[in-house]
Amino acid sequence: MTDTPTLDGPAWCAPGLDTKGSRFPLRVEAPVMNLVDALVPGVSTMTRNSRYYGLYWALADYAHTKDFDTITCRTVLRRAEVALALASLVDPDTGGLDGPGDMHGADTVRSRLSTSSADRLADVGDGSYSPRTWGFWSQYKGPVVTLGIASTDREAFRRGPRDTPGPVKDMFQHFLDVVAARPITVDEAQSFADLTRIRPDSADVAPLRAVMTATDGGSVQTAWTANDRTRRSTFRILARAVQLQPDADGWTGQLFDAVAYGPALDEDSVFHAEGKRAQTWRGLLLRHHSVGAWRRLWSALVDHVIDHIRTTGEPAARHDLHAWIRSHTPDDTVEKFLRSCPEPFDAGGNPLPAEAQIRTARKQIEADLGVLLLGSVRDDQLTGVTQQAFRGNAGRGKYLDPQWVAHQRREHLHRTMPDFACALVDDMLAQSHRVALLKMHIDGDGRMKLPTKLHERNGRYFADSREGSGNVGLRTEQLGEVGQQLGLFDTVGDRVVVTERAAALLELPQ
Repeated sequence: MTDTPTLDGPAWCAPGLDTKGSRFPLRVEAPVMNLVDALVPGVSTMTRNSRYYGLYWALADYAHTKDFDTITCRTVLRRAEVALALASLVDPDTGGLDGPGDMHGADTVRSRLSTSSADRLADVGDGSYSPRTWGFWSQYKGPVVTLGIASTDREAFRRGPRDTPGPVKDMFQHFLDVVAARPITVDEAQSFADLTRIRPDSADVAPLRAVMTATDGGSVQTAWTANDRTRRSTFRILARAVQLQPDADGWTGQLFDAVAYGPALDEDSVFHAEGKRAQTWRGLLLRHHSVGAWRRLWSALVDHVIDHIRTTGEPAARHDLHAWIRSHTPDDTVEKFLRSCPEPFDAGGNPLPAEAQIRTARKQIEADLGVLLLGSVRDDQLTGVTQQAFRGNAGRGKYLDPQWVAHQRREHLHRTMPDFACALVDDMLAQSHRVALLKMHIDGDGRMKLPTKLHERNGRYFADSREGSGNVGLRTEQLGEVGQQLGLFDTVGDRVVVTERAAALLELPQ
């Protein structure tokens, strides 16, 4: 028996086609992500710590006053972020560096202090606290500019349209004076530890709470923009969901249970007052199920390709992928399978949690096929703003969206589920190829860059790494955490509750 021949080279030239992974290989996420952008302005999936809003608010004002150029701004920023990370490592009882480390980059700073001095951690390049040239500002810049608390001029920090309140300036004044002159030392980190503790009476909490909720007070200018009013609306919807569903699983679970399902959008006074925004959240949440199903199915398909190569030593053919999906699919017709699924609507036309129920009751691939079919039924029956949001505000269907699945459902209604599943496999393969070609580009060395993890050669498929299966974020967890830091939510036992302050500010029932 001879070994399977392999190709090595040619060595006399560089590869003509480079490949790399793509975060969104099927491009099914945009309808959800675009609406999240619109509904949660000023908060991103990375902005979990409200203290950085205060830091950048004060730093922008400080840099504006000092007329710092871009390089100076970057230097001071990096020193400030290292200093906060280092200060958060200080144990308040012992003074040692084994404290909570709850500021961004703290774990990296802790690990690198054994091989590097603190004053080198802020340098750009290998061995620093962050691989990003602009550190964690890279993640907060968009939200901070959206809030109007900072702006940039050729990357240099400048004041935003919303002036920095005096208490926020005073809170950071000495700290910024120090890091503008030099990096802080390990020995003086403890003197700045208080800046890493977010307390109800912290000087930046009331002003930031006023901005986040578009509420007068906190010595903040109150000319609220459309983004401000939308963010306030989302905070109201989330807080009301917490009141109505205190036992649900986390912020996202509370939003799903209160907003996505049942009659509350018509019967609850807060949701009714929020009108189109609440209906948009319902459509967005329901569409989120379908996005997750596609991502899990694609991840499972790529996993199978990798496992097939490991087992057989050969790339997978299309018929191998069909055989795989058939083995995970019941032999019922599509029509019979749908009849066995949970009802997606109640007698009054209100959505029911059918997708969550089917994922609990069936194995993963079968459940995800069911989620897609249920989404196609919802597309037929939802109406008005909710249907528009569910469709991603798209007038006509896109590849792999619920309208696409509805077409496949009608085509296969009296055929078997395995046939339907094979059609979806073909749709995923075709869409992945389209997306990769759309994203392909030529770099400065003349090499084509093809962003894909699944490759096809002569009808055979192979993959060099696995795909993630997690769904895209809705920013509800970040919104809830920031709200908790700002005193809008509190914890009683194992429950999150709306504070009296939040109920007053957001005009909620007590």
